[in-house]
Amino acid sequence: MATHSDPDWINGPVAALRAWRDRRPEVLAPALPDAVTQHVLAPEGGCPGGLVFTPLASGAGDEAAPIVYFHGGGFITGSPWTHRIVTAWIAQETGARVISVAWRLAPEHPFPAQAQDAVASLRRQLTGVRQLRLMGDSAGGLVALWAFAGLTETERARIADVTLFYPGAGPGMPPAPQNAAHEADGLGPKSLASYHRHLDPQALIAGDPRHDPLAPGFPRPPGLTILGAGIDPVLRDGEALARALQGRLVLADGLDHGFLGGLPADPARGWLRKALGLTERGRV
Repeated sequence: MATHSDPDWINGPVAALRAWRDRRPEVLAPALPDAVTQHVLAPEGGCPGGLVFTPLASGAGDEAAPIVYFHGGGFITGSPWTHRIVTAWIAQETGARVISVAWRLAPEHPFPAQAQDAVASLRRQLTGVRQLRLMGDSAGGLVALWAFAGLTETERARIADVTLFYPGAGPGMPPAPQNAAHEADGLGPKSLASYHRHLDPQALIAGDPRHDPLAPGFPRPPGLTILGAGIDPVLRDGEALARALQGRLVLADGLDHGFLGGLPADPARGWLRKALGLTERGRV
């Protein structure tokens, strides 16, 4: 149930929503792994920059394909900084360098600014490496798909796999039945519609195979894994993406949207490892 301190995701000012997001415990005091370093990625060309997480363990970090990560936040909040707890622990678990890239937020920057930033960021990281892995959560899952779709066919062949955590499917997804409780969490149909209006005021996305992953003809990423949360109102989006793009759906029973904010504790860490194809001794 909503309280006086809950943000108004439908009609509230974007500045207030961002301030609320930035005050979350996993942002202010994340439990980050000691064996992972963090440094700032400076902007370059069309890439707005971000944060880079590098595991200290020798060997594994050099051999593993780097990971490019796109943060969530309903297209209107979030940054690489707010998602440090997720990206740092992905670096820890995989032994790979994780590049968490920034992208322009709506409504100040309507679509296709997000897709343009995503493609530029991915192309920047493709320079000098054989392969990359691609990941993202929530709204960032859709941004990751735009990054993949915006590459040339030759460039797409260098994306080893794509892993999305409780992703949204975007404006092409039919609205869910109304549920007031979900609106209090910013995950009901009115909240999602508000994000989409901020993002895409000209209705450029739905039905366009260049931008809508549910539309026929959208490029299908290789090795797609979607980690969904069992009691997440947005789970239906992840299920629709898995069907449309022929991906593997891993379902975290009993967990809600954004549960990776509970890292490194279980069950979040266990489900992360399962989605990444890891066992206690490494990859499955």
